[in-house]
Amino acid sequence: METKRLTDKARAASKRAEELKNVPSMIRDRSSDLLQMANQLRDRPMPVVVTKPRRPLWKTAAMWFAGGMAIAAALGYFFDRRQGSLRRHMAYDKVMARGRDMQEWSGKKARHLRNKAMGTVAEMTSATESTETERTATRQY
Repeated sequence: METKRLTDKARAASKRAEELKNVPSMIRDRSSDLLQMANQLRDRPMPVVVTKPRRPLWKTAAMWFAGGMAIAAALGYFFDRRQGSLRRHMAYDKVMARGRDMQEWSGKKARHLRNKAMGTVAEMTSATESTETERTATRQY
C-alpha cells in the first residue's frame, strides 16, 4: 500500500515538473501578445476631448465681492439701530403671511386632486358595472 501511494505521488510530481518546463514558453507567448495589444492601443487614434471653458479668476472674484457687499447691505438694513427692529418684524410678518397663503393654496390643491381621483375611481367602477351588466344580458338571451 505504501509503495503504491508513493509511486502515485511520484507520478503526480513528475507531471507537475513537466508542466513547469513549459512555463517559460507560455510566459514568452503571453508577453508577445501583450506587446502586440500595447502597440495596437498606441496606434489607435485618440478621441477628441472637449473641455469646458473656465470662468476667468477676476470674474469669480468680482462675483464673490458683489455677494459679500449684498450680504453686508442686508445685515446693515435689518440691524439698523433706529428702524432695524421694525424692519425685522415686518419681514417676519410677511413671511408668516406667505406661509399661511401657501398653506391655504396647498389645501385647495389637495382637495381638488382628491376629488379628481375619487371621480376617476367612480367612473372606472361604473364602467366595469356596465360591462358586467352587458355580459349578463347577452348570456340570458
